Amino acid sequence: MGTDRQSVPVSLPPELVNELDALVDEGVFSSRSEALRYGARLIVREERQIRLHERTDDEARDDVRERLERKRVS
Repeated sequence: MGTDRQSVPVSLPPELVNELDALVDEGVFSSRSEALRYGARLIVREERQIRLHERTDDEARDDVRERLERKRVS
């Protein structure tokens, strides 16, 4: 990710803000923004993996159907 950034306003419940602040205070993240960027990257990565697995599963099912159909025809 480059140095260009776009600001995204976010509203969070106070409990979550407190947890973020605790992580910053403990030195896990240097700022709330860093913690939220980390979380956003995790969400994007997880969604990509889910979509990839779904697509792979669909392709495998289609492949099995095609093979079974060819076997029936022959």
